Amino acid sequence: MKSISKVIGAGLLLLSALFYAISWYALVPAFIVLGLAMITRKALEPLIVGCAVGFLMMATHGIPELADAAFPAFADLEMDAARNVAFPLNMLQGLEDTIARSIHDGGLIWVILVCILYGAFVQLLVASGGVNAIANYSTKYVKNKKHSLIMTYFLSFFFFIDDYLSALSVGNTMRPITDKYKVSRDKLAMVISFVCVPITIIIPISTWTIFYGTQLMGVESVAASNSNAVAAFMNTIPYNFSAIVSLIIGALVVFKFLPDSKAIKNAELLAETSESKNDNESGSDQQKGSLLNFLVPLGVLIFFTIFPYPWEWGAGYVFTENIDALRGIVTAVVLTYLGYLLFRVMKFSDISDNFVKGLETITFVLVVLGFTYLLKDVQGALGFDTFVEAKLNGISFLNSNTLAMIVFVVVGLICWATGSNWGIYAILVPSVALLSQSLGANFWLTQGALASGTVWGAAACFFSDNRVLTAQSCKIDMMKHGVSQFSYQVIILVISSVLYLLAGYML
Repeated sequence: MKSISKVIGAGLLLLSALFYAISWYALVPAFIVLGLAMITRKALEPLIVGCAVGFLMMATHGIPELADAAFPAFADLEMDAARNVAFPLNMLQGLEDTIARSIHDGGLIWVILVCILYGAFVQLLVASGGVNAIANYSTKYVKNKKHSLIMTYFLSFFFFIDDYLSALSVGNTMRPITDKYKVSRDKLAMVISFVCVPITIIIPISTWTIFYGTQLMGVESVAASNSNAVAAFMNTIPYNFSAIVSLIIGALVVFKFLPDSKAIKNAELLAETSESKNDNESGSDQQKGSLLNFLVPLGVLIFFTIFPYPWEWGAGYVFTENIDALRGIVTAVVLTYLGYLLFRVMKFSDISDNFVKGLETITFVLVVLGFTYLLKDVQGALGFDTFVEAKLNGISFLNSNTLAMIVFVVVGLICWATGSNWGIYAILVPSVALLSQSLGANFWLTQGALASGTVWGAAACFFSDNRVLTAQSCKIDMMKHGVSQFSYQVIILVISSVLYLLAGYML
Protein backbone atom coordinates (compact mmCIF):
# COMPACT_ATOMS: atom_id res chain seq x y z
CA MET A 1 0.00 0.00 0.00
CA LYS A 2 2.87 2.36 0.81
CA SER A 3 4.44 1.78 -2.61
CA ILE A 4 1.10 2.51 -4.33
CA SER A 5 0.78 5.72 -2.31
CA LYS A 6 4.25 6.81 -3.38
CA VAL A 7 3.47 6.13 -7.04
CA ILE A 8 0.23 8.15 -6.81
CA GLY A 9 2.08 10.90 -4.95
CA ALA A 10 4.78 11.04 -7.60
CA GLY A 11 2.08 11.25 -10.28
CA LEU A 12 0.43 14.17 -8.49
CA LEU A 13 3.77 15.98 -8.25
CA LEU A 14 4.30 15.47 -12.00
CA LEU A 15 0.83 16.90 -12.60
CA SER A 16 1.73 19.95 -10.51
CA ALA A 17 4.81 20.44 -12.71
CA LEU A 18 2.63 20.13 -15.84
CA PHE A 19 0.13 22.65 -14.47
CA TYR A 20 2.98 25.07 -13.80
CA ALA A 21 4.29 24.59 -17.34
CA ILE A 22 0.90 25.46 -18.88
CA SER A 23 0.39 28.36 -16.45
CA TRP A 24 -2.41 26.77 -14.42
CA TYR A 25 -0.75 28.23 -11.34
CA ALA A 26 -3.89 28.02 -9.21
CA LEU A 27 -3.70 24.20 -9.15
CA VAL A 28 0.00 23.84 -8.38
CA PRO A 29 0.00 24.27 -4.56
CA ALA A 30 -2.90 21.85 -4.00
CA PHE A 31 -1.33 19.09 -6.13
CA ILE A 32 2.03 19.56 -4.41
CA VAL A 33 0.34 19.19 -1.03
CA LEU A 34 -1.51 16.06 -2.14
CA GLY A 35 1.56 14.53 -3.76
CA LEU A 36 3.83 15.10 -0.77
CA ALA A 37 1.11 13.95 1.62
CA MET A 38 0.76 10.65 -0.27
CA ILE A 39 4.54 10.12 -0.32
CA THR A 40 5.37 11.19 3.24
CA ARG A 41 2.05 10.31 4.90
CA LYS A 42 2.32 13.56 6.81
CA ALA A 43 -0.07 16.50 6.83
CA LEU A 44 1.64 19.57 8.27
CA GLU A 45 4.88 19.51 6.29
CA PRO A 46 3.19 19.12 2.86
CA LEU A 47 0.85 22.01 3.72
CA ILE A 48 3.80 24.23 4.61
CA VAL A 49 5.64 23.29 1.41
CA GLY A 50 2.51 23.84 -0.71
CA CYS A 51 1.96 27.27 0.82
CA ALA A 52 5.64 28.14 0.30
CA VAL A 53 5.47 27.16 -3.38
CA GLY A 54 2.31 29.23 -3.78
CA PHE A 55 3.92 32.32 -2.30
CA LEU A 56 7.05 31.73 -4.37
CA MET A 57 4.88 31.76 -7.52
CA MET A 58 3.10 34.88 -6.26
CA ALA A 59 6.46 36.62 -6.00
CA THR A 60 7.13 35.72 -9.64
CA HIS A 61 3.75 35.36 -11.35
CA GLY A 62 1.20 36.71 -8.87
CA ILE A 63 -1.60 38.90 -10.25
CA PRO A 64 -1.80 41.99 -8.01
CA GLU A 65 -5.57 42.43 -8.03
CA LEU A 66 -6.12 38.79 -6.99
CA ALA A 67 -3.42 39.05 -4.35
CA ASP A 68 -5.12 42.18 -3.03
CA ALA A 69 -8.42 40.31 -2.66
CA ALA A 70 -6.84 37.32 -0.91
CA PHE A 71 -4.37 39.32 1.20
CA PRO A 72 -5.63 42.88 1.81
CA ALA A 73 -2.26 43.87 3.29
CA PHE A 74 -0.83 43.71 -0.24
CA ALA A 75 -3.39 46.26 -1.43
CA ASP A 76 -1.37 49.07 0.13
CA LEU A 77 1.55 48.32 -2.18
CA GLU A 78 2.07 49.71 -5.65
CA MET A 79 1.35 47.30 -8.54
CA ASP A 80 4.97 46.49 -9.32
CA ALA A 81 5.79 46.13 -5.65
CA ALA A 82 2.85 43.79 -5.10
CA ARG A 83 4.06 41.62 -7.96
CA ASN A 84 7.55 41.39 -6.54
CA VAL A 85 7.17 41.02 -2.78
CA ALA A 86 10.21 38.96 -1.87
CA PHE A 87 9.85 35.35 -0.81
CA PRO A 88 9.70 34.29 2.04
CA LEU A 89 8.68 37.76 3.27
CA ASN A 90 5.40 37.53 1.34
CA MET A 91 4.60 34.18 3.01
CA LEU A 92 5.13 35.63 6.47
CA GLN A 93 3.04 38.67 5.52
CA GLY A 94 0.36 36.36 4.08
CA LEU A 95 0.23 34.23 7.24
CA GLU A 96 -0.10 37.36 9.36
CA ASP A 97 -2.82 38.68 7.06
CA THR A 98 -4.78 35.40 7.09
CA ILE A 99 -4.79 35.38 10.88
CA ALA A 100 -5.59 39.10 11.15
CA ARG A 101 -8.45 38.88 8.65
CA SER A 102 -9.85 35.82 10.39
CA ILE A 103 -9.84 37.73 13.66
CA HIS A 104 -11.87 40.41 11.92
CA ASP A 105 -14.38 38.19 10.09
CA GLY A 106 -14.43 35.42 12.70
CA GLY A 107 -13.79 32.48 10.33
CA LEU A 108 -10.58 30.89 11.61
CA ILE A 109 -11.05 32.27 15.11
CA TRP A 110 -14.50 30.64 15.32
CA VAL A 111 -12.99 27.30 14.31
CA ILE A 112 -10.11 27.68 16.80
CA LEU A 113 -12.43 28.52 19.69
CA VAL A 114 -14.84 25.68 18.89
CA CYS A 115 -12.01 23.14 18.47
CA ILE A 116 -10.11 23.99 21.66
CA LEU A 117 -13.28 24.08 23.74
CA TYR A 118 -14.47 20.78 22.28
CA GLY A 119 -11.07 19.37 23.22
CA ALA A 120 -11.39 20.65 26.80
CA PHE A 121 -15.01 19.44 27.03
CA VAL A 122 -14.21 15.92 25.86
CA GLN A 123 -11.21 15.71 28.21
CA LEU A 124 -13.42 16.70 31.16
CA LEU A 125 -15.90 13.96 30.23
CA VAL A 126 -13.06 11.45 30.02
CA ALA A 127 -11.42 12.51 33.30
CA SER A 128 -14.74 12.53 35.19
CA GLY A 129 -15.25 8.89 34.30
CA GLY A 130 -18.29 9.67 32.17
CA VAL A 131 -16.77 8.07 29.06
CA ASN A 132 -15.63 5.09 31.13
CA ALA A 133 -19.19 4.73 32.47
CA ILE A 134 -20.48 4.56 28.89
CA ALA A 135 -17.91 1.87 28.16
CA ASN A 136 -18.88 -0.12 31.27
CA TYR A 137 -22.59 0.24 30.51
CA SER A 138 -22.05 -0.93 26.94
CA THR A 139 -20.52 -4.22 28.13
CA LYS A 140 -24.10 -5.41 28.80
CA TYR A 141 -24.76 -5.24 25.06
CA VAL A 142 -21.35 -5.18 23.38
CA LYS A 143 -19.98 -8.71 23.39
CA ASN A 144 -17.64 -8.80 20.41
CA LYS A 145 -15.86 -6.83 17.71
CA LYS A 146 -18.91 -6.53 15.48
CA HIS A 147 -21.05 -5.17 18.31
CA SER A 148 -18.44 -2.51 19.13
CA LEU A 149 -18.41 -1.28 15.52
CA ILE A 150 -22.23 -1.23 15.37
CA MET A 151 -22.26 0.85 18.55
CA THR A 152 -19.68 3.23 17.03
CA TYR A 153 -21.80 3.63 13.91
CA PHE A 154 -25.06 4.41 15.69
CA LEU A 155 -23.47 6.53 18.43
CA SER A 156 -22.24 8.83 15.66
CA PHE A 157 -25.86 9.58 14.77
CA PHE A 158 -26.37 10.95 18.28
CA PHE A 159 -23.83 13.74 17.67
CA PHE A 160 -25.60 15.20 14.64
CA ILE A 161 -25.21 18.80 15.82
CA ASP A 162 -21.64 19.20 14.58
CA ASP A 163 -19.01 17.08 12.85
CA TYR A 164 -16.24 18.33 15.15
CA LEU A 165 -18.19 17.20 18.21
CA SER A 166 -18.97 13.86 16.57
CA ALA A 167 -15.37 13.15 15.59
CA LEU A 168 -13.96 13.98 19.02
CA SER A 169 -16.71 12.51 21.19
CA VAL A 170 -17.30 9.22 19.39
CA GLY A 171 -13.60 8.52 18.94
CA ASN A 172 -12.78 9.13 22.60
CA THR A 173 -15.84 7.23 23.81
CA MET A 174 -15.47 4.15 21.64
CA ARG A 175 -11.68 3.80 21.47
CA PRO A 176 -11.35 1.95 24.82
CA ILE A 177 -14.23 -0.37 23.84
CA THR A 178 -12.91 -1.20 20.37
CA ASP A 179 -9.39 -1.62 21.79
CA LYS A 180 -10.79 -4.23 24.19
CA TYR A 181 -12.14 -6.28 21.28
CA LYS A 182 -9.01 -5.69 19.19
CA VAL A 183 -10.62 -3.56 16.53
CA SER A 184 -7.92 -1.60 14.73
CA ARG A 185 -8.02 2.14 15.26
CA ASP A 186 -7.86 2.49 11.49
CA LYS A 187 -11.25 0.81 11.22
CA LEU A 188 -12.67 2.77 14.15
CA ALA A 189 -11.67 6.04 12.50
CA MET A 190 -13.04 4.86 9.15
CA VAL A 191 -16.47 4.01 10.60
CA ILE A 192 -16.62 7.44 12.26
CA SER A 193 -15.74 9.10 8.94
CA PHE A 194 -18.66 7.33 7.25
CA VAL A 195 -21.10 9.10 9.56
CA CYS A 196 -19.85 12.24 11.30
CA VAL A 197 -19.80 14.59 8.28
CA PRO A 198 -22.66 13.06 6.22
CA ILE A 199 -25.11 13.04 9.14
CA THR A 200 -24.78 16.82 9.53
CA ILE A 201 -26.47 17.46 6.18
CA ILE A 202 -29.05 14.69 6.48
CA ILE A 203 -30.52 15.84 9.80
CA PRO A 204 -31.67 19.43 9.21
CA ILE A 205 -30.62 20.80 12.62
CA SER A 206 -26.84 21.15 12.56
CA THR A 207 -24.15 23.77 12.14
CA TRP A 208 -23.64 22.64 8.52
CA THR A 209 -27.29 22.93 7.50
CA ILE A 210 -27.63 26.34 9.11
CA PHE A 211 -24.55 27.67 7.27
CA TYR A 212 -25.50 26.07 3.96
CA GLY A 213 -29.10 27.17 4.28
CA THR A 214 -27.97 30.73 5.00
CA GLN A 215 -25.94 30.74 1.77
CA LEU A 216 -28.95 29.47 -0.16
CA MET A 217 -31.11 32.28 1.24
CA GLY A 218 -28.75 34.64 -0.58
CA VAL A 219 -30.25 33.43 -3.88
CA GLU A 220 -33.23 35.68 -4.64
CA SER A 221 -35.58 32.92 -5.84
CA VAL A 222 -34.82 30.77 -2.78
CA ALA A 223 -35.38 33.61 -0.31
CA ALA A 224 -38.71 34.43 -1.97
CA SER A 225 -40.08 30.90 -1.58
CA ASN A 226 -38.64 29.82 1.80
CA SER A 227 -39.24 31.23 5.27
CA ASN A 228 -35.84 30.48 6.78
CA ALA A 229 -32.43 28.86 6.20
CA VAL A 230 -33.46 25.43 7.51
CA ALA A 231 -36.55 25.34 5.30
CA ALA A 232 -34.40 26.26 2.30
CA PHE A 233 -31.78 23.61 2.95
CA MET A 234 -34.33 20.87 3.58
CA ASN A 235 -35.14 20.98 -0.14
CA THR A 236 -31.63 19.62 -0.87
CA ILE A 237 -31.68 16.74 1.65
CA PRO A 238 -33.24 14.13 -0.70
CA TYR A 239 -30.48 14.96 -3.21
CA ASN A 240 -27.47 14.74 -0.86
CA PHE A 241 -26.56 11.44 -2.48
CA SER A 242 -22.95 11.09 -1.27
CA ALA A 243 -24.04 11.55 2.36
CA ILE A 244 -26.76 8.92 1.96
CA VAL A 245 -24.42 6.51 0.16
CA SER A 246 -21.75 7.04 2.84
CA LEU A 247 -24.20 6.08 5.59
CA ILE A 248 -25.22 2.98 3.64
CA ILE A 249 -21.60 1.95 2.95
CA GLY A 250 -20.81 2.45 6.63
CA ALA A 251 -23.69 0.17 7.64
CA LEU A 252 -22.59 -2.49 5.14
CA VAL A 253 -19.06 -2.39 6.57
CA VAL A 254 -20.03 -2.67 10.24
CA PHE A 255 -22.59 -5.42 9.56
CA LYS A 256 -19.95 -7.25 7.44
CA PHE A 257 -21.90 -7.17 4.19
CA LEU A 258 -18.98 -5.33 2.58
CA PRO A 259 -15.45 -6.74 2.90
CA ASP A 260 -12.57 -4.79 4.38
CA SER A 261 -10.06 -3.17 2.06
CA LYS A 262 -6.50 -4.48 2.01
CA ALA A 263 -5.29 -1.61 4.21
CA ILE A 264 -7.98 -2.26 6.80
CA LYS A 265 -7.37 -6.03 6.72
CA ASN A 266 -3.68 -5.44 7.44
CA ALA A 267 -4.55 -3.07 10.28
CA GLU A 268 -7.04 -5.56 11.71
CA LEU A 269 -4.48 -8.37 11.56
CA LEU A 270 -1.96 -6.19 13.37
CA ALA A 271 -4.55 -5.30 16.04
CA GLU A 272 -5.39 -8.98 16.57
CA THR A 273 -1.76 -9.94 17.18
CA SER A 274 -0.75 -6.92 19.27
CA GLU A 275 -1.24 -6.45 22.98
CA SER A 276 -4.11 -4.27 24.21
CA LYS A 277 -3.39 -0.55 24.10
CA ASN A 278 -3.50 1.50 27.26
CA ASP A 279 -3.77 5.24 26.80
CA ASN A 280 -2.89 7.70 29.52
CA GLU A 281 -6.43 9.00 29.53
CA SER A 282 -7.71 5.51 30.29
CA GLY A 283 -5.31 5.01 33.17
CA SER A 284 -5.46 5.20 36.91
CA ASP A 285 -6.06 8.97 36.98
CA GLN A 286 -9.52 8.45 35.50
CA GLN A 287 -12.55 8.47 37.82
CA LYS A 288 -14.87 5.48 38.00
CA GLY A 289 -17.62 7.88 37.04
CA SER A 290 -21.34 7.87 36.42
CA LEU A 291 -23.46 7.96 33.27
CA LEU A 292 -24.75 11.35 34.44
CA ASN A 293 -21.21 12.75 34.20
CA PHE A 294 -21.50 12.12 30.46
CA LEU A 295 -25.19 12.54 29.66
CA VAL A 296 -25.93 15.78 31.53
CA PRO A 297 -23.06 17.82 30.01
CA LEU A 298 -23.87 16.39 26.58
CA GLY A 299 -27.54 17.34 27.00
CA VAL A 300 -26.52 20.88 27.98
CA LEU A 301 -24.27 21.10 24.91
CA ILE A 302 -26.96 19.95 22.48
CA PHE A 303 -29.66 22.15 24.05
CA PHE A 304 -27.67 25.37 23.98
CA THR A 305 -26.27 24.64 20.53
CA ILE A 306 -29.82 24.46 19.16
CA PHE A 307 -31.61 26.96 21.41
CA PRO A 308 -30.58 30.45 22.54
CA TYR A 309 -30.57 31.44 26.19
CA PRO A 310 -34.09 31.58 27.69
CA TRP A 311 -34.02 35.37 28.11
CA GLU A 312 -33.59 35.68 24.34
CA TRP A 313 -36.78 33.79 23.57
CA GLY A 314 -39.68 35.86 22.36
CA ALA A 315 -42.76 35.96 20.19
CA GLY A 316 -42.06 34.88 16.65
CA TYR A 317 -38.55 33.69 17.52
CA VAL A 318 -37.37 30.86 15.22
CA PHE A 319 -35.04 28.66 17.21
CA THR A 320 -33.65 26.72 14.25
CA GLU A 321 -32.33 29.91 12.69
CA ASN A 322 -29.98 30.40 15.61
CA ILE A 323 -27.99 27.18 15.92
CA ASP A 324 -24.60 28.22 17.28
CA ALA A 325 -21.90 25.66 18.04
CA LEU A 326 -19.75 28.24 19.83
CA ARG A 327 -22.58 29.30 22.17
CA GLY A 328 -23.31 25.63 22.89
CA ILE A 329 -19.74 24.60 23.69
CA VAL A 330 -18.94 27.71 25.76
CA THR A 331 -22.06 27.18 27.87
CA ALA A 332 -21.44 23.44 28.21
CA VAL A 333 -17.80 23.88 29.27
CA VAL A 334 -18.64 26.54 31.86
CA LEU A 335 -21.58 24.61 33.36
CA THR A 336 -19.66 21.29 33.27
CA TYR A 337 -16.69 22.89 35.02
CA LEU A 338 -18.94 24.39 37.73
CA GLY A 339 -21.15 21.30 37.96
CA TYR A 340 -18.24 18.91 38.48
CA LEU A 341 -16.91 21.25 41.16
CA LEU A 342 -20.27 21.79 42.89
CA PHE A 343 -21.22 18.11 42.99
CA ARG A 344 -17.67 17.06 43.87
CA VAL A 345 -17.24 14.89 40.82
CA MET A 346 -13.59 15.97 40.72
CA LYS A 347 -11.26 18.11 42.77
CA PHE A 348 -10.69 21.67 41.60
CA SER A 349 -7.03 20.94 40.77
CA ASP A 350 -8.03 17.90 38.68
CA ILE A 351 -10.69 19.86 36.80
CA SER A 352 -8.23 22.65 36.08
CA ASP A 353 -5.43 20.28 35.01
CA ASN A 354 -7.70 18.32 32.68
CA PHE A 355 -9.20 21.48 31.22
CA VAL A 356 -5.69 22.63 30.26
CA LYS A 357 -4.80 19.13 29.04
CA GLY A 358 -7.83 19.18 26.73
CA LEU A 359 -6.70 22.49 25.27
CA GLU A 360 -3.21 21.12 24.67
CA THR A 361 -4.45 18.05 22.78
CA ILE A 362 -5.83 20.28 20.02
CA THR A 363 -2.61 22.26 19.42
CA PHE A 364 -1.48 20.22 16.41
CA VAL A 365 -5.00 20.33 14.97
CA LEU A 366 -5.00 24.13 15.12
CA VAL A 367 -1.61 24.42 13.42
CA VAL A 368 -2.79 22.19 10.56
CA LEU A 369 -6.03 24.18 10.25
CA GLY A 370 -4.11 27.45 10.20
CA PHE A 371 -2.00 26.32 7.23
CA THR A 372 -5.10 24.89 5.53
CA TYR A 373 -6.62 28.38 5.66
CA LEU A 374 -3.36 29.86 4.38
CA LEU A 375 -3.32 27.36 1.47
CA LYS A 376 -6.86 28.40 0.56
CA ASP A 377 -5.86 32.08 0.61
CA VAL A 378 -2.72 31.66 -1.49
CA GLN A 379 -4.69 29.65 -4.05
CA GLY A 380 -7.23 32.47 -4.12
CA ALA A 381 -4.39 34.90 -4.78
CA LEU A 382 -3.30 32.73 -7.71
CA GLY A 383 -6.81 32.80 -9.19
CA PHE A 384 -8.20 29.47 -8.00
CA ASP A 385 -11.82 30.66 -7.66
CA THR A 386 -11.99 32.32 -11.08
CA PHE A 387 -10.18 29.34 -12.62
CA VAL A 388 -12.79 26.92 -11.27
CA GLU A 389 -15.72 29.03 -12.43
CA ALA A 390 -14.20 29.44 -15.89
CA LYS A 391 -13.53 25.71 -16.29
CA LEU A 392 -17.00 24.80 -14.98
CA ASN A 393 -18.59 27.13 -17.51
CA GLY A 394 -16.30 25.90 -20.27
CA ILE A 395 -17.22 22.20 -20.14
CA SER A 396 -18.56 21.36 -23.61
CA PHE A 397 -20.92 18.56 -22.55
CA LEU A 398 -22.44 20.60 -19.71
CA ASN A 399 -26.24 20.57 -20.04
CA SER A 400 -29.35 20.18 -17.91
CA ASN A 401 -28.88 16.41 -17.70
CA THR A 402 -25.19 16.34 -16.77
CA LEU A 403 -24.95 19.50 -14.64
CA ALA A 404 -25.59 17.84 -11.26
CA MET A 405 -23.05 15.08 -11.86
CA ILE A 406 -20.39 17.53 -13.09
CA VAL A 407 -20.96 19.90 -10.18
CA PHE A 408 -20.66 17.04 -7.69
CA VAL A 409 -17.45 15.62 -9.18
CA VAL A 410 -15.73 18.98 -9.73
CA VAL A 411 -16.63 20.38 -6.31
CA GLY A 412 -15.81 17.09 -4.58
CA LEU A 413 -12.34 16.98 -6.14
CA ILE A 414 -11.74 20.66 -5.34
CA CYS A 415 -12.63 20.14 -1.68
CA TRP A 416 -10.55 16.96 -1.58
CA ALA A 417 -7.54 18.81 -2.99
CA THR A 418 -7.84 21.92 -0.83
CA GLY A 419 -9.29 20.68 2.46
CA SER A 420 -11.85 23.48 2.24
CA ASN A 421 -15.61 22.93 2.12
CA TRP A 422 -17.68 25.78 3.56
CA GLY A 423 -15.65 28.39 1.68
CA ILE A 424 -15.92 26.55 -1.64
CA TYR A 425 -19.64 26.07 -1.12
CA ALA A 426 -20.23 29.75 -0.34
CA ILE A 427 -18.29 30.81 -3.45
CA LEU A 428 -20.11 28.48 -5.85
CA VAL A 429 -23.74 28.75 -4.65
CA PRO A 430 -24.55 31.76 -6.90
CA SER A 431 -22.72 30.29 -9.92
CA VAL A 432 -24.40 26.88 -9.62
CA ALA A 433 -27.81 28.57 -9.14
CA LEU A 434 -27.26 30.63 -12.31
CA LEU A 435 -26.09 27.59 -14.28
CA SER A 436 -29.06 25.46 -13.23
CA GLN A 437 -31.51 28.23 -14.16
CA SER A 438 -29.87 29.01 -17.49
CA LEU A 439 -29.61 25.34 -18.51
CA GLY A 440 -33.05 24.42 -17.23
CA ALA A 441 -31.69 21.84 -14.77
CA ASN A 442 -33.42 20.83 -11.56
CA PHE A 443 -32.43 23.59 -9.13
CA TRP A 444 -32.54 21.57 -5.91
CA LEU A 445 -30.79 18.58 -7.47
CA THR A 446 -27.83 20.76 -8.49
CA GLN A 447 -27.71 22.49 -5.10
CA GLY A 448 -27.82 19.07 -3.44
CA ALA A 449 -24.94 17.99 -5.66
CA LEU A 450 -22.97 21.08 -4.61
CA ALA A 451 -23.50 20.38 -0.89
CA SER A 452 -22.85 16.68 -1.42
CA GLY A 453 -19.56 17.40 -3.20
CA THR A 454 -18.28 19.43 -0.26
CA VAL A 455 -19.27 16.67 2.16
CA TRP A 456 -17.45 14.03 0.12
CA GLY A 457 -14.39 16.26 -0.16
CA ALA A 458 -14.31 16.89 3.60
CA ALA A 459 -14.58 13.16 4.33
CA ALA A 460 -12.05 12.07 1.68
CA CYS A 461 -9.39 14.77 2.13
CA PHE A 462 -6.29 13.58 3.97
CA PHE A 463 -5.76 16.88 5.80
CA SER A 464 -9.25 18.34 6.24
CA ASP A 465 -10.25 19.55 9.70
CA ASN A 466 -12.53 16.56 10.22
CA ARG A 467 -9.84 14.05 9.27
CA VAL A 468 -7.44 15.72 11.70
CA LEU A 469 -9.96 15.60 14.56
CA THR A 470 -11.01 12.01 13.83
CA ALA A 471 -7.39 10.86 13.78
CA GLN A 472 -6.68 12.77 16.99
CA SER A 473 -9.62 11.24 18.87
CA CYS A 474 -8.78 7.72 17.65
CA LYS A 475 -5.06 8.20 18.42
CA ILE A 476 -3.96 7.29 14.91
CA ASP A 477 -1.71 8.97 12.34
CA MET A 478 -3.95 11.19 10.24
CA MET A 479 -2.34 10.29 6.92
CA LYS A 480 -2.60 6.59 7.71
CA HIS A 481 -6.28 7.14 8.47
CA GLY A 482 -6.83 9.13 5.28
CA VAL A 483 -5.17 6.53 3.06
CA SER A 484 -6.78 3.49 4.72
CA GLN A 485 -10.32 4.77 4.19
CA PHE A 486 -9.78 6.35 0.76
CA SER A 487 -10.74 3.28 -1.31
CA TYR A 488 -14.22 3.39 0.25
CA GLN A 489 -14.45 7.11 -0.50
CA VAL A 490 -13.70 6.37 -4.17
CA ILE A 491 -16.61 3.89 -4.16
CA ILE A 492 -18.86 6.58 -2.68
CA LEU A 493 -17.69 9.05 -5.33
CA VAL A 494 -18.41 6.67 -8.21
CA ILE A 495 -21.84 5.55 -6.95
CA SER A 496 -22.92 9.12 -6.19
CA SER A 497 -21.75 10.34 -9.60
CA VAL A 498 -23.86 7.66 -11.32
CA LEU A 499 -26.86 8.60 -9.17
CA TYR A 500 -26.51 12.28 -10.09
CA LEU A 501 -26.24 11.43 -13.77
CA LEU A 502 -29.36 9.25 -13.61
CA ALA A 503 -31.26 11.87 -11.61
CA GLY A 504 -30.25 14.53 -14.12
CA TYR A 505 -32.00 12.61 -16.88
CA MET A 506 -35.00 11.64 -14.79
CA LEU A 507 -35.83 14.95 -13.05
